[in-house]
Amino acid sequence: MAHKENLLTAFENYLRAEKRYSEGTVRNYMRDCRDFVEFCTAGEEFDPTTISSDDLREWTAHLSEQKKRVQNGGRLKTVSHYKNASINTRTSSVRSFFAWLKEQQIIQTNPAVGTHRLKQEKMLPTYVSERQMMDIVERLLELSHSDDYEERRNAVLVLTLYCTGMRLAEVTSLTSDSFTPGWSEVRIVGKGRKVRIVPIVSILRSVLADWVKFTEEKICICGEKSLFLTSEGLPMSRYQIERAVQKVLAECGVKGKHSPHVLRHTFATLLLERGADIREIQELLGHSSLGTTQIYTHTNISRLKEIYRVAHPRGKRKIEN
Repeated sequence: MAHKENLLTAFENYLRAEKRYSEGTVRNYMRDCRDFVEFCTAGEEFDPTTISSDDLREWTAHLSEQKKRVQNGGRLKTVSHYKNASINTRTSSVRSFFAWLKEQQIIQTNPAVGTHRLKQEKMLPTYVSERQMMDIVERLLELSHSDDYEERRNAVLVLTLYCTGMRLAEVTSLTSDSFTPGWSEVRIVGKGRKVRIVPIVSILRSVLADWVKFTEEKICICGEKSLFLTSEGLPMSRYQIERAVQKVLAECGVKGKHSPHVLRHTFATLLLERGADIREIQELLGHSSLGTTQIYTHTNISRLKEIYRVAHPRGKRKIEN
């Protein structure tokens, strides 16, 4: 039997080379699989042929029992460390590991087959309302002409995310070569290295063209094609981009979450509210499954229900714009 590190390394190579997952996804998969292996072996040698579905259930129960202390109104409160959705994601990584082991004929039976996912609450995507987003866009268009490098860069960054619906990882790898001449379309490399083409709205085209010229004048680094750079001329990391987006959205008065994914949700939700077809939205977002995109129809239905409550003579609740 191969050493556990050899098995895990081979699986990691498979995720990276054959599945073509992003580095962040590979890192999460391997964290989950290593955690499961350590739970089952406690430092002993790992033999996947001895693992049963009971081991996976015990690990799931172990994760469910983990607790953490959080602040709640000035007091410490004990809550579950992992929500059911997080546990399902982690067990999904392990299922993939055992499916690969079976493909490699290292095991004859997949112990993960027949195990059930935990029931989880359906969470509707957080997004910014159309009225508030219009105000934000006006503000960002002003800042996109600022002489302050970081202020201008962050404004262009948020506009790009909102107008294209890109994921954080996708905008991080964006270069000037990702765009067609005239900035009319952008070639996005998504999950699994799948490529999609997204049109650029006219209002963003001129902003991007001016931004590239401004960067060349301010930073002046020959050969660097990353679209968003630090003030030192280095490509921005995922963390730096996320922090920049959070800063802009907070300053624009957005309540709650301020992540780049909120802009992706906003992009999809407002397209749907404006009458876009769900399959067109699926294509623009780069979803492999229509079921993933359909969560935005639930958001739209929730909005309609809220409008109905206000419009009906017996309704009492108000709509927040």
